[in-house]
Amino acid sequence: MIGRAALLFAPLVACSHAAPRDLPQDVAPELSAPEVAEHLLSRVTFGARPEDRRRIAREGVAAFLDEQFDPGRLDDGALDQQLGRFDILQKAPGALAERMTEQRQARKRNAALEQAPPPPGGAGAGPKMREPGVKREVIVALAQAKVLRAAYSRRQLLEVMTDFWFNHFNVFAGKAEEAALLPAYEQEAIRAHALGTFPELLEATARSPAMLLYLDNWRSAAPRPFARKRRGLNENYARELLELHTLGVDGGYTEKDIVEVARCFTGWTIAEPRTNPHFVFRPAMHDFGPKLVLGHALPAGRGEEDGEEVLRILARHPATARFIALELARRFVSDQPPPELVDRVAETYRRTGGDIRPMLRTIFESPEFWSRDALRAKVRSPLEMVAGSVRALEAKVDDPLPLARAVARMGEPLYLAQAPTGYPDGAQTWLSSGALLSRIDFGLRLANGQLPGTEVDLSPLADASPEGALQKAAARLGAVELSEKTRGYVLDELKRSPQRPELLAARAVGLLLGAPELQRR
Repeated sequence: MIGRAALLFAPLVACSHAAPRDLPQDVAPELSAPEVAEHLLSRVTFGARPEDRRRIAREGVAAFLDEQFDPGRLDDGALDQQLGRFDILQKAPGALAERMTEQRQARKRNAALEQAPPPPGGAGAGPKMREPGVKREVIVALAQAKVLRAAYSRRQLLEVMTDFWFNHFNVFAGKAEEAALLPAYEQEAIRAHALGTFPELLEATARSPAMLLYLDNWRSAAPRPFARKRRGLNENYARELLELHTLGVDGGYTEKDIVEVARCFTGWTIAEPRTNPHFVFRPAMHDFGPKLVLGHALPAGRGEEDGEEVLRILARHPATARFIALELARRFVSDQPPPELVDRVAETYRRTGGDIRPMLRTIFESPEFWSRDALRAKVRSPLEMVAGSVRALEAKVDDPLPLARAVARMGEPLYLAQAPTGYPDGAQTWLSSGALLSRIDFGLRLANGQLPGTEVDLSPLADASPEGALQKAAARLGAVELSEKTRGYVLDELKRSPQRPELLAARAVGLLLGAPELQRR
């Protein structure tokens, strides 16, 4: 089982051990400059690259952060060329949904034909559709694109926050035609607002066909006694909106509030769901009666603005400020972040109207973020493990599918978290024995060139001695000071290996990628 490692990062950069002068003064006693660089890169990016360390040493932490806070300044043209291979992600949601519907209907027809007795003459039931599933094709393409973005995007903070918010506002790709809506959902609702304001992000997700479908709000309607279609109120979206998206489970709402919020969102639905899915408000489905939400009276006779008013009430609520602050501090500092830091981030939320950048700056400029307690306090998710390894080794990826499969084998099949909570951001999520074995296997296969489509050049790490190979591998991976147990184990294994420099390098990297210290960030 992974324990807290006695590990101080010391990347090989030409800098002093005093903390950089562009950090807040109260950071200085806590971390050295090399530790500062490695810690920042472990939280703001999916993993440190040698070039990132050099840039921080050359330009400073503040300049690096300023650049990440303004992703439009960063050219991702090379990544865009790689992503261009996924033609299916460029197709309109309606076209994808239509093909998925056709395939589902064809499968039903095939199943019926297979159940039917053969016609006279024994000719069989006729031809069957065998077209590959469009839903699976979209999900696989999304997963590969996500791995490539995490590994290669220069806009690392944007991609980290896109992943964070996607889990916060999770939708499950396996439900109905949900996969057809995911490319647009991730790009237009999540990534477009990931560094904007929380109220804008909240509204974008509330109006997204992907969210409306996933939590069934598109079917929610005020009961009409004489309507031809008997529909009723659906509370799924209202419940998750309060519990997971805004106030938190202890946010002070009641079951009555959930019902009232659900009434406010009746009529928020999807037009043309199988041909051109888009948000629409349908008055015929709406409950026009008066409502009372968290003590706020909403008068009768209003329509779409009922839902809009609820979103404003929730975005301004003190419990939302604290809940979002807690989630951000948990992502960037520790699983149990200091309450004083959470309070300050919540105050920034209230002061700025939920502006995400100032909240992140409050975290990144805090002594809690730069404390020794926060160093290596987080367990890497499978995506972070895979993308971080690719980044550290500057691997060339021609086929990201084996990497996406490795992420899934470690316990994080991308876009397939079924619960509205998404993948939780805590150590207990990732520390099963099976997942740890998968991590060890991934590290060994990557280092030894056994992952198809991924090429790693370890010649700069080659050394004729086990001690030299270990030192070079640890420096590249950002882990110079290993625990005595890890160092002794790796050295023993290297001494049993063939003493050719290139083999020693591969063995050292593979063993370190599976070591307890490298599971943390």
